[in-house]
Amino acid sequence: MSIRRAPTCRTVEILVLWLAVYHDRRVSGNQHRTSPMNFAPVRLLGLCAALIYSAGAAGAQPVTECLVQANEIARIGAAARGVLAQVLVERADRVAHDQVLAELEASEEEAQLDLARLRVGSDIAVRLARAKAETAELNARRLTTLVKRNLVPKSEQEAAILAAQSARLEEEEAIYQIEVAKVQLAAALAARERKRVRAPFKGVVTDTLMSAGELYNEQAPIIVLARIDPLHVEAYLPAARRADVAVGQTGEVTLETGNTVAATLAVIDPVLDAATGTFGVRLELPNPEGAILAGQSCTLRLAGSD
Repeated sequence: MSIRRAPTCRTVEILVLWLAVYHDRRVSGNQHRTSPMNFAPVRLLGLCAALIYSAGAAGAQPVTECLVQANEIARIGAAARGVLAQVLVERADRVAHDQVLAELEASEEEAQLDLARLRVGSDIAVRLARAKAETAELNARRLTTLVKRNLVPKSEQEAAILAAQSARLEEEEAIYQIEVAKVQLAAALAARERKRVRAPFKGVVTDTLMSAGELYNEQAPIIVLARIDPLHVEAYLPAARRADVAVGQTGEVTLETGNTVAATLAVIDPVLDAATGTFGVRLELPNPEGAILAGQSCTLRLAGSD
């Protein structure tokens, strides 16, 4: 983002003030020389300066007071109660979206998570049930052959077939339990995640409100995070200028530092403030490097719409 030095309209005022002081000193030191002619150069220069200033002001677009604000400010906490284990960031740290900022004590959740992972990763029950089913089916086939030879009663064959079917159902149950374990693992991961504080957007830490060891509840935030790219420029314009502005216009924003930057009109309030006869506008000001400080006052020069 390019930043250029803004021309100041106060130079003429300073020049006139200097000339006035110079004149007072000349008069006080040389009272015996005072005459109307001694004041002529000062008066002439003052008149010229005033005319130049007035001409410049008449040709320029109206200037409006404005305020540079953070795009968004979030007071962030965890989704569960507990003892704060660690705060991983400090004031003024820049953080990425979804970065872990703090963690609550979570030994119980970690244990549940490890248990769920063990259940998902073990197929012992499935292999055991499969082996039983294969053995039961083999026994049922053997008894079927013996029944055909009238060597064993029919009831033994039927019992063997039922045992084989039951063994296959046990195998299916073991497979089902693995799927249940996967769901339990997801629940354990969610429980563990509730003990973490993550950044909802890319931004900068403006304050840390708690320290490790403190008891946290959902009512009290742990960290304050601000989004500073893009910044918002808030201003109020007189109702007479409503027809002159449109979303997408470019405005010149002069900061407290004296630098002038370009911002784009993004929001125009649809409702007029009857008490002041003004309506609000918001401009978006790119700030990828974070060089522009939020919270500073500014002036806005917004050209009329085409």
